[in-house]
Amino acid sequence: MGKKVIAIGNRLMMDDAVAVMILEKIKNELEEKNIETIVGETDVDFCFSKLNQQDIFYIIDSTYYGNVPGTVTFKKLKDIKNTSGDCRSIHSLGLMELVNSYKMDIKGYFIGIEIANIDINIGLSHRLQGEIDYISRDILNFIT
Repeated sequence: MGKKVIAIGNRLMMDDAVAVMILEKIKNELEEKNIETIVGETDVDFCFSKLNQQDIFYIIDSTYYGNVPGTVTFKKLKDIKNTSGDCRSIHSLGLMELVNSYKMDIKGYFIGIEIANIDINIGLSHRLQGEIDYISRDILNFIT
């Protein structure tokens, strides 16, 4: 049983890309610990194809729960499956719907990063850019 980290997000939509940027920042440290990294971007089908019932998954995505931008939320995947209506994450919700449809019992965690702004633009908002190192450390510590 191994660990796999999947980052979901759209690089062309500002803070929606935060998970992808975080994973790229911590990728080397994770891989040194034999943790597989998967940059899924917006391809939910590709991400779904990487899931199995043996490994532990950490799915990172941007969220909008109404928290302070940059807030990191950690939830067990089984809890996300049970409350998908409360999940305000565009991409991971679609991924969890696929998991539920195929009745997969995947183990792991959802890691949500609260956004400040979503708009057509490459790069993060100033608010999240200023938090990127802290968010990266927080997520790296949780996974390892």
